[in-house]
Amino acid sequence: MQIFHPDSKFSQFIYTVTDYVKLGLTFLLFSIPGITAGAAAAAVMTVGMRIERKEAPTIFRPFWQAFKDNFRQGTILTILFMAVFGFLAADWYVLWQMEGTALIRLICGLVFVLALLVGCLALWVFPTLARFELNNRQIIHNAMIHMLSNFPQTLLALFAAVGGFALAAWLPQTLPLITMFVPAFVVWYMSRTAVKRFRKFDGSKEETEEEAAKAPAEIAENHSVELI
Repeated sequence: MQIFHPDSKFSQFIYTVTDYVKLGLTFLLFSIPGITAGAAAAAVMTVGMRIERKEAPTIFRPFWQAFKDNFRQGTILTILFMAVFGFLAADWYVLWQMEGTALIRLICGLVFVLALLVGCLALWVFPTLARFELNNRQIIHNAMIHMLSNFPQTLLALFAAVGGFALAAWLPQTLPLITMFVPAFVVWYMSRTAVKRFRKFDGSKEETEEEAAKAPAEIAENHSVELI
């Protein structure tokens, strides 16, 4: 049947879904040590954005190359986010032990909102790391601008990620499906959103090796200034 032809829209859709499932599972696998999650996130976003730009790369070779390229910077950013989330979690725990006055409830609400914003920021930090040659301060600054410019979309991705695994904790029998499809959805959605957001900017790390060799270091800095 024509629908099963390799060039049919249905077959292309299945190939794309399969690629994102592979990316999601690869991200989970490489994130097991914890501190490697940032490098893994940058790597999956590198490949995901290439898929969205119809470059149709293979999955594992470009992932591994991007993982190595972003390992140092991604690990530093991961440790930073882990420290912030740990601080917020400790605050929440201490507040939870206190008497539930109106002031305590208000502070708990503020801590929750702050954690939500930090989670949304993290969703943009690693696509920005994957796309541009910037230092950590510039990455966080630009990621904050991307987050605020696409806040509803970022919230949806965050709720999908957190809600999916919260559902798996509540209904353990759903864990295999959640593990397979929720990371894939988040990678696809953030890759699609990031490609649209980054389209007007040049100087990415992920064009061709020849272009990367020719591009001076000042290009990334200039685009950071342009973005800001």
